[in-house]
Amino acid sequence: MQRMTKQLSIAAALVLAVACKTDAPSSATPAPAGQDTAAKARSAKIDVKPVQPALPAAPAAPAAGDNKAAGDSPRGNPAARDEWRKRRNARADADGDGVISDEERAAAMRERVTAMRARLDADGDGKLTPAELANAPGRMHFDDPAALDTNHDGDISADELAAAMQARRDQGRAERAGADQGSAAPSKP
Repeated sequence: MQRMTKQLSIAAALVLAVACKTDAPSSATPAPAGQDTAAKARSAKIDVKPVQPALPAAPAAPAAGDNKAAGDSPRGNPAARDEWRKRRNARADADGDGVISDEERAAAMRERVTAMRARLDADGDGKLTPAELANAPGRMHFDDPAALDTNHDGDISADELAAAMQARRDQGRAERAGADQGSAAPSKP
């Protein structure tokens, strides 16, 4: 973090230095109209040096109505997480009654898994192979992607992917429940 801050400070100083740089007027004749900037600089005998590109800025958070990161929950900010949860629930509540039924929940999960499967299909052939899943960026790493292909046809179907994700969720919940129970101090009578 400290290194990144130092790099950003250096980059900001370079940008400021380049922006504030002034040159003395040249006694050379002005370049004819239509000459590009480099030709003008050469004719005016100005030493032009390449400028280092600025460091990429941190990605902006999606706007309140932005559906771009529908599958990713903002983890660090509780207010953003609550807003994300409200948007997710509103999308899942198809009939708009304020309650997400089991059918609506299942439909939302099918939609999410289908979109995820299409996104992870690196070569776009309509099949999600264990190799494609093994090379997937982000959080979609499984210890043994080939084990997800339960019918061994070389294609991880939406149902197989959904079952693996459900098993992962169940395992995480069990681990958290065990950690919560283990961290609670035993009460003495």
